[in-house]
Amino acid sequence: MNNKIKTAGGIVLKNDKMLFIHKRGRWDLPKGKVEDGASIRETAKIEISEETGLPKQQLKILKRLIPTHYHKKVDGEVVVKKTEWFLLVFDGEENTPLVPDTSEGITDCRWFSFDELIPVLLDSHERIRYLIDFFLNMPYYKEYCSELGRR
Repeated sequence: MNNKIKTAGGIVLKNDKMLFIHKRGRWDLPKGKVEDGASIRETAKIEISEETGLPKQQLKILKRLIPTHYHKKVDGEVVVKKTEWFLLVFDGEENTPLVPDTSEGITDCRWFSFDELIPVLLDSHERIRYLIDFFLNMPYYKEYCSELGRR
């Protein structure tokens, strides 16, 4: 067995909200396995669309973020799971229905305002908290908030 799993996903923004999925009892970010020959950018958009029901063509990648790594057991073997993360914006209507991919164990998809993030992050994996903290401390986040204030 290959001892590495490569996945791609993203932080998806819509105005002053961030998209989360609820999977296996925790809040998480949408992501999925990169198939052979697929680009990580396209995989991120496909997986976000599949896991949340958002139309792929309305997901726009703004920036590449830092990757995360962790170890997990698969079929009794320890593998390294590396996720390439992107910052995306959803440019569709705010009332576009979110449809959790229950076949992947996703029970809920929800937009949370930046003010609502603390309880969400307390109920998420440490690597997700790390990624969100990284994003919230990027100069780009401050620019994004400035743009929102001008709308």
